[in-house]
Amino acid sequence: MKKNVLLIVLVIILFFTIVGCSVQKEKNDNVNSNNKSVVLYFSATGTTKKIAERIARESNSDIIKIIPEEEYKKEDLNYNSDCRANREQNDSKSRPKIKNAIDINKYDTIYLGYPIWWGTNPKIILTLLDTYDFTNKIIIPFCTSGSTEISGSVEDLRKYNPNLNIKDGKRFSTNDSDEVIKEFINRNEIDKSNEVINSVKIIINDKEYIIKLEDNETVKSFINILPQELNMSELNGNEKYIYLDNILPTNSFNPKKINAGDVMLYGNNCLVIFYKSFDTSYSYTKIGHIDNLPNLGNSNITVKFEK
Repeated sequence: MKKNVLLIVLVIILFFTIVGCSVQKEKNDNVNSNNKSVVLYFSATGTTKKIAERIARESNSDIIKIIPEEEYKKEDLNYNSDCRANREQNDSKSRPKIKNAIDINKYDTIYLGYPIWWGTNPKIILTLLDTYDFTNKIIIPFCTSGSTEISGSVEDLRKYNPNLNIKDGKRFSTNDSDEVIKEFINRNEIDKSNEVINSVKIIINDKEYIIKLEDNETVKSFINILPQELNMSELNGNEKYIYLDNILPTNSFNPKKINAGDVMLYGNNCLVIFYKSFDTSYSYTKIGHIDNLPNLGNSNITVKFEK
């Protein structure tokens, strides 16, 4: 009897061990919707896809494929003929359409992958930049190529949109080891941690503004809690304010004069946007300034803060 009970217990333990491993594997294979990074890639033959999947796995990023409206067939990539790829790359106005809708709003970091065509990025990557707003995103390019380095395509992307934050990136081949992938990810994680963000976007009444940020510890902590959608209250006919859930470091001083567009921290958790200028005897820690901020009226408002 004791032997039978022991056998049953062992079977139960083995069952839950196997199921547990299966659940863990499924969890690791699924997209993590809370991630702040995504691998966004275009792959016509599957080569770039393999590298993209490895980068997503090693960096614990979400992954999204750029799907052309008209898929590329084998004959479209026959570079020794008048193929579709040749015609597109030789046409400066060519912008192949993208079939799938792509949501990049929640991501801070985008690993952007593509094959090298004619020494640069495929024209569908320009379609991507034309269609979606990559402002304030960190773009880390990677490419697949037999021999052509990534630098030429990165320079072309920077020239195409000088306002974007595009890193140097890396070229991969299919036989690169996991260590090469990890080194690429780790290097860029270090670069990101040392990066200075000097502006953030806010949306008020469906209109976008840019806050030009100060360089201080308050701002660094503030950036770390973004994005936020805040319901700000009206006060004194000149400001909107909200008490944050987070306590921020302070370095307060008396500016003596508040200028319209100033964004300040009062105390250690009261965020204030001033929309009129006036003299003051109060002390604040300066977060930044919004140029050309209009009169925001006497009502409470909802403000979206985004990196």
